[in-house]
Amino acid sequence: MKNKFIRRSKLTKWNIITISIYVLLSFFLLSYVAINKNTQDILFLYGLATQLFLYSFQYRALRNFNYFLIWVVIGILHFCVFLALKDLPQNIFERSGLKAAIILRNTLLSLFLFQVLRFLSLQIQNKELIMPAKNGATDLYDDRKGTIFDVICFFVFLGVTVFAMTI
Repeated sequence: MKNKFIRRSKLTKWNIITISIYVLLSFFLLSYVAINKNTQDILFLYGLATQLFLYSFQYRALRNFNYFLIWVVIGILHFCVFLALKDLPQNIFERSGLKAAIILRNTLLSLFLFQVLRFLSLQIQNKELIMPAKNGATDLYDDRKGTIFDVICFFVFLGVTVFAMTI
């Protein structure tokens, strides 16, 4: 029961606060992007920061299926914003031709990739996936040292996140 993959529980106050702050920040940032031109950097960093935030600080909360579902809804909203912004000329970086909104398309991919890596961690090492800490320190939430598998999963996540931005 300890390493059950799908767990449902009530959201904690901290979960609700985190989601609320994120939704408010998203509303203000996306409103700013909609009103102003040359906001590719803000849009791109918003999407990238979201994905890194989820893996780095929300990995324990994402073990709760209810919390994960809320983030899936946010991912779907990100995808809708991507569809609305993908062809706008102010969304394209001049040097690379990369579309800034493409990172929003990848939020769902990041969420499901995290769950796949978490599932593999439970199957292979019979431990929950954690964010590896610097210099072999213990994990922020689970108070255990990261394994080589945790490190590999983190770099797989980063690699897929970067690669998905280019396609």
